[in-house]
Amino acid sequence: MPALVLFGRRSRIGSDDFFCPALLQLIFQIPFVLTAVLFVSSYRRCSTMQLHNLSGFPFWFVLLAIPIHGFMMFMNILELHVASQGTIIRHESRVLMKPLIMVHFVWAVVMAVYGTVGLVFHYRGELCWPDSNFVLVIALGLLVNVLGMQIFACCIIGGTPVHRRRRLSSGNLRRDLSRNEELDLLHGIDDPNLPNSDLYIPHQEKWEQRCHQCCGCIQCFTCGLFGGGGTRTDAMSVVASVFARFFYGSPDLVFSDIIAGFILLGAVQYHETNTATEHLTMRELRASRHLLASASSTIDFDLVSMEEAVRPLDQTNEALDAAVIELAHYSKYAIGIYGWMLYVWSHPWRGCPQLLFSCVKRHRSYVHGDNWLHLHQAALQLETSAAAADIVYADFSNSVCKPAYCVMLDHEKQSVVVAIRGTLSLEDCLTDAIAYGHSMDDVAAKYNCAGRGAFAHQGMLQCAEHIMDELARLRVLDMLLNPDAAPVPEPLAVNECYPGTYASYSLIVTGHSLGAATAALLSIFLKPKYPRVRCLAFSPPGCLMSPSLAQASATFITSVVLGKDIIARASLLSMQDLRDEVLELIGRSKVSKAAIMRQALSWKNPRDLLHAADDVATSSFTTQLTNYKSMLQQIQDHEPIHEMWLPGRVVHLKRQVRSQKRGFCMCCRPGTGICCTDRTDYDCAWSDATKFLKIYVSRTMLDDHFPDKVHAVLQDLAKTKKQT
Repeated sequence: MPALVLFGRRSRIGSDDFFCPALLQLIFQIPFVLTAVLFVSSYRRCSTMQLHNLSGFPFWFVLLAIPIHGFMMFMNILELHVASQGTIIRHESRVLMKPLIMVHFVWAVVMAVYGTVGLVFHYRGELCWPDSNFVLVIALGLLVNVLGMQIFACCIIGGTPVHRRRRLSSGNLRRDLSRNEELDLLHGIDDPNLPNSDLYIPHQEKWEQRCHQCCGCIQCFTCGLFGGGGTRTDAMSVVASVFARFFYGSPDLVFSDIIAGFILLGAVQYHETNTATEHLTMRELRASRHLLASASSTIDFDLVSMEEAVRPLDQTNEALDAAVIELAHYSKYAIGIYGWMLYVWSHPWRGCPQLLFSCVKRHRSYVHGDNWLHLHQAALQLETSAAAADIVYADFSNSVCKPAYCVMLDHEKQSVVVAIRGTLSLEDCLTDAIAYGHSMDDVAAKYNCAGRGAFAHQGMLQCAEHIMDELARLRVLDMLLNPDAAPVPEPLAVNECYPGTYASYSLIVTGHSLGAATAALLSIFLKPKYPRVRCLAFSPPGCLMSPSLAQASATFITSVVLGKDIIARASLLSMQDLRDEVLELIGRSKVSKAAIMRQALSWKNPRDLLHAADDVATSSFTTQLTNYKSMLQQIQDHEPIHEMWLPGRVVHLKRQVRSQKRGFCMCCRPGTGICCTDRTDYDCAWSDATKFLKIYVSRTMLDDHFPDKVHAVLQDLAKTKKQT
């Protein structure tokens, strides 16, 4: 920080972000300089040193390319030196970076002209062979070098012109804001005093425009594989308002500053976790020593191994074992509803052949929204080992707040399973981003269920309402579980059977991620009519429902969270806390950004990277940060965000063997998936939703949310439980 101003526009990077580009350009030029030196000294064959004809052109062209490359390499070395000075917020020692960049661009023009001249003379065919090949190599090296600089320049010089003022809100807001002032607060009012930042677009309309552009680009590059056709809805404006509030008036930072802040936070949390573990281990050791000494005076403590002395007491009970085994069984439905894409991802070697041999099926009228090869149905049957007759209803179509789901029969456990798909498409991402808390009073009255006075995630609440209404319209559950049910209105739309054929079966609602959240809310809606309903939620988001409702649903909802899953800890409040922590650590950093980035491979002690919290000198950034926090507090006081928790009781799958000093490094997981970490050495324990109110920066925080990994870990744990 701050963002570098080049050619009258605010760039997207800071003066300390030129370290890596300068290093890459320096390395790129070394082979061409060596080639030129070797040609001039040893490899010259047919060219001469004459200046009055073309016979000397190869020699002099290559010779002059050496100082041209040499000057650019000298500039790169200066840029490396300047970029490594100071810290993220102490940018005064990098004031030379802007003139260096200007000289850099001017010299790039010289390189482009010189390379073009060499290329023209080579293709005229008047130079002798083989020395003309060296002219071609050197000319192409110069032009490729310049082309890379142009691409880099286009990527970084695209910000707002510095003469334009962004419409930002005032930091001196009254607490008694009217509705119009509230709209100004979120949509932006004129104030040139607040910082100009990449992270905040003050207008909700601009956020909406950027969201549309992002969805369009993803849809284009993925050829519509992950949807995108249904993203142009009114829901985008709600998503835009969420982003407009979350990134409101942030300090003058660039994205690399935020990345560095995340790395600092990861180092701090890693150190805190290790310190807490060491303290806990010493307490356990002292307790074990006391127990051993008091149990029998004949036991020599020295003969007891350290591992046995500090081994934690076994807290696993029968209820936990039964819950893990049940979760492992029904997890196949939660990942099966994802369809063929997840099946290929989780079975990279045999997934495609199995799908190709299994997709030759006749069309089933009760399977909707599948492709013409029936790949989704094939993947669902392969993952669940179910017959086509066990699928009562399936709808793989998808739009905003309308996820894919299916109703199946599990004869082994004698249960009717409603499985809901998690986030897979752009439409699902929009549903996730509609993250404001919405009152459940209306739906509680509509379905005569619990939830009065509670709040739930707005997008996921709409998903649950949609599926509840669809199940009621089709009368699928009534047909299966109620002997007195009326005939279904659309017999061809479902796999019809006699009413109440499976009245003795239990009702299980399950899903992963977005599907888990929808399943939890749907089970609350179904509870009055089907008292035996139970929900198994795999990796549900942490912003689902009010704490009171989450605690009340613990009798029939079981959530499972793997490791440091970021989604299970994600809510508007936890994301705000994460943002504030990152900004605070950026202000406390005492080393350069390049030094911070190197910690992604191995966490250092935070004392080597950060000033003490009470030892931070005043700077422009700390002033901005103080004003920013004050402004955010006023916004929160005026329009508070509702606290949200995970649903029900929580089973936490915790990794027992920590990966030491590996930072963000990833390794492959054999057997399942393509790029995920090792699934072994996990244990389970009952936990509490309050333990998931803080986001932890970890190398597995994204990987731990993958449905195939959750499924694999549960299978391993269930196998261990059954053996013991």
